[in-house]
Amino acid sequence: MKRVALLLLALGGCEVAPDQQEVERVRAGTEAVRQQLREPETAQFKGVAAHGEAVCGEVNASVGMGRTGYERFIVKQGKVTLASQLSTDAEMDARWKADCRS
Repeated sequence: MKRVALLLLALGGCEVAPDQQEVERVRAGTEAVRQQLREPETAQFKGVAAHGEAVCGEVNASVGMGRTGYERFIVKQGKVTLASQLSTDAEMDARWKADCRS
């Protein structure tokens, strides 16, 4: 128990910098999503992360008469897929499972 506490104290001062390539991929992914929105300046993102070739997350934005509510998106090879563009939730679930799991 004493060793664990010492290890935690030793690691407590360590800072881990984010991977700059991953940060840039996430930034490019959210920018690609913004370009697909009616009012891009209103976009709010959550849970955005890079997963292999894809950037996945959720976005909420205004459509002129209120917000849409958060919906999932996937950006892969520069192509944006919003859940609302697909015909069924099952289709997004399948894409999410294939592309957004590390």
